[in-house]
Amino acid sequence: MFGFGSRRTHRATTTTEPHTAGRPRRHFFRKRVNPDQRAAGLKAALANPNTTREGRQEAKMELHSMGRSAHVPLSTRIKRTLGIRSTPRAQRKRAARRQRL
Repeated sequence: MFGFGSRRTHRATTTTEPHTAGRPRRHFFRKRVNPDQRAAGLKAALANPNTTREGRQEAKMELHSMGRSAHVPLSTRIKRTLGIRSTPRAQRKRAARRQRL
């Protein structure tokens, strides 16, 4: 009779056994990370006031292992300590428009 069976058309995805059957996954088109962008992200983590001390130490170690400088300017360190943020971009644009008029 209709309406009494299960509507599930595929098997459950949660199992206790590791999945070993099927084709192995191949990542031919995996994007490689640009080392310059990675270094820029690590430098940003050094200047970010929300980064933890451990995160900064890890970023410094990564930069040094890449052969790059982990120097953070004194002005950036002072701003980070005091919690001073730069003017947001939209606010700067509005101020520039007002000055033109």
